Amino acid sequence: MSTLDEFKNEWKATESESIRYDQASLLAITKGRTVRQVNRTIQYFWAFFTYQLIIYGLLSHLLIRYWSISEVKWACLLGLLLYLPFTFVLMRQFRRIALASPSQTDLGFSLQASVQQQYNSLRSFYQFKRAYEYGLVPLSTALGVWLIFRVYVPGGLAHHLTGAATIYLFALLACWWAIRQENRKHFEQPLQNLNAILEEIHQ
Repeated sequence: MSTLDEFKNEWKATESESIRYDQASLLAITKGRTVRQVNRTIQYFWAFFTYQLIIYGLLSHLLIRYWSISEVKWACLLGLLLYLPFTFVLMRQFRRIALASPSQTDLGFSLQASVQQQYNSLRSFYQFKRAYEYGLVPLSTALGVWLIFRVYVPGGLAHHLTGAATIYLFALLACWWAIRQENRKHFEQPLQNLNAILEEIHQ
């Protein structure tokens, strides 16, 4: 009888260890999948932040060099003001997503809350990004074309309307194509995958 009892106790202990192992494995897999999706978005944050630093540098250079030309000065200041709100929201959302890392040790509510917070932060920034870009892209592209023709092309915009309009349209189309690709890669697909992870955790 004691042998049978020992066998039962050993079997229960083995089953309990197996359950804990399965939970730990599932937790590690879920964390890994979540981190991969978040990293795709973080790549966008760093890339776009670098792009914004370049824009700020170019506008600041033109602002200092052509300070005496009033229209160039105000155009540069307008360009800086256009990007500042986007930079502020970009860094705030980056901090939220980075702090919501799935570093908890259990598979319960803590992991679900972490993934949910990342999903909500990413979706919130994506909605802001799409709305803001409808105004930012046309205005900043037009401003860039105007500055190029005003500063570097003899005769300015008034003498090259057809060329300026052509460049503006091509630049606008290129921007929208690039934005569409980056939205799909860095936002839409990660959001879909994070949502799938949340559904699996609920199940």
